[in-house]
Amino acid sequence: MKPHQRQSHPSGSRAPAQDEFIFFYFPNAPYGEFCPWYFGPFTVSQAEIASLIGQPCELSGANETITFNCAEQFMMYCKAGRFRDFVRQLRIMATASPKEQKRLGKNTIGCCDRQWDDVKSKVVVAGNVAKFGQNEGLKAKLLATGDRVLVEASSKDRVWGIGFKEKHAMGHRAEWGENRLGEALMVVRERLRREEEAQIRERAEKEPWTIYNNA
Repeated sequence: MKPHQRQSHPSGSRAPAQDEFIFFYFPNAPYGEFCPWYFGPFTVSQAEIASLIGQPCELSGANETITFNCAEQFMMYCKAGRFRDFVRQLRIMATASPKEQKRLGKNTIGCCDRQWDDVKSKVVVAGNVAKFGQNEGLKAKLLATGDRVLVEASSKDRVWGIGFKEKHAMGHRAEWGENRLGEALMVVRERLRREEEAQIRERAEKEPWTIYNNA
């Protein structure tokens, strides 16, 4: 069961209300933290990247980590690496502009849509686990959304978004695109929520011993 389905309503009971959804798109708008262009540095090891894209590390050692300035940079770096376009990887890391990072990634040499499609969703999940997991403020913002459905309201993207702007979204609910970014963020939210709950349980289990040892 997906995270946003935990409070689903019986079939035919009522149409979903707009407040059950959180729409995002621009990085400087409400919930802009969920946009891949939102700046929030995080690190990922070369070994993890190699595992995600199914290609060995070439630019540095497997134990080395790379710092990315946003999720877009991570995704485009992985895309170029998937097709062993190492020159493109270096250029993606050399610019701080998410717009330029995206442009460079779209022009990856040797890119095959089918092969990229095989890994791109798990790449986006991994990048956002790092982004939100390593930045406490961003994690708090994501977890505060509860079980609401996260939706990228992009009118031009029916794969990562829904193909509609927020103001038109609810009037075309049956026509939404895949919303892969929103789905990925909900997977990340559930994973971080479970990690946080596990940490709370662990602290609670240790607390009596801590009190005893300090007595």
